[in-house]
Amino acid sequence: MSEEVNRETGSPGAPVPGGPAPGGTAHRAIRDVPSLQALAHPTRLALLEAIGVSGAMTATQASRVVGESPSACAYHLRMLARLGFVEEAGGGRGRERPWRLVPVASMSFDEESDDPAVARAAGALSKALLERFITAIRRSELARSGYPRDIRDVTGTIQSILFVTPAELAELRAELMALLFRYSDRFMDPARRPAGSYPFQVVTFTHVGNVPGLTPPGGPDAQPPANP
Repeated sequence: MSEEVNRETGSPGAPVPGGPAPGGTAHRAIRDVPSLQALAHPTRLALLEAIGVSGAMTATQASRVVGESPSACAYHLRMLARLGFVEEAGGGRGRERPWRLVPVASMSFDEESDDPAVARAAGALSKALLERFITAIRRSELARSGYPRDIRDVTGTIQSILFVTPAELAELRAELMALLFRYSDRFMDPARRPAGSYPFQVVTFTHVGNVPGLTPPGGPDAQPPANP
């Protein structure tokens, strides 16, 4: 699976939570094992998402958001800094140093690497992101009834079965990403956010439907097992 973050994780957030940082013009393709392994850690994903949504944070501030100790957050932030995902925002010392995202327009990683180690690390990151998205969706659904009606009307699941070729689906995915990019400049610049806006997260997940008699290339073994 190929993942692109505001990537083709989007949100604010995901597939690598954090999204585009202000001033970023370059695309970062994550292809090294250390970076992929670092991003697969739940706390580091949470830190990237927290800083991406709220702006620069110290380890102490981040600890209150992600639920880890200030010392643990400081350790993970230093790790992310060594790998070029965050940088010091200036001011403060020790755990009171603020950190911000390194400016980048988009990030991506790809499981289809010829290097087995890279492919395994990318696969682990993909699974970590999927679990994070599923957890966020479940949490949102449990709280959804408490939201105002206008929010309930525009959140929830949209599902459709499409009989298309892989090429047609690739075109559709590109069109969906173009629509999401329409609002990407608001992600890290609060001044661009209109009154009444919220940090909605849009996650798209495409899979081959398990329809008896209709299997993808590769035969019946390519289909997911039927529920018992």
